[in-house]
Amino acid sequence: MKSTKPTKKTIKKVTPSPAVSSPAAVTIAATPTNGAPSKVTARPTKVAAPVRSTSTIIEAKIDVGFGNQLFLRGQGSGLSWDRGIPLECVDPKTWRLTFPAEEKLLFKLLLNDSVWAKGEDVAITPGQRVEITPAF
Repeated sequence: MKSTKPTKKTIKKVTPSPAVSSPAAVTIAATPTNGAPSKVTARPTKVAAPVRSTSTIIEAKIDVGFGNQLFLRGQGSGLSWDRGIPLECVDPKTWRLTFPAEEKLLFKLLLNDSVWAKGEDVAITPGQRVEITPAF
């Protein structure tokens, strides 16, 4: 014959801080050792503040030909002058790169990550959208 012992539950009451609005309760189903299901309601104590990042958009208007691709190299926000980041082909004459930037960027486009675009480096601030027509 099985003996059933009553289970002890310790529920800690948590009061949210005044700066945090009261989030919806979360119900968790728990099964004590005696096999009888019970429910425990919990509320999170803190809600993380959203991380603020600014999307920067670089768009190149050029037909690079079938099988070719545009890349971006530079400095700032994780860019490198040694290795390029591929741009996305939006249509046959439009290439785009959207990424979060926290600082001023200095960059240049490359064809197939090996042929540098002619002209000066391009500077852009976070949150800007720039459209360029590179020449190779």
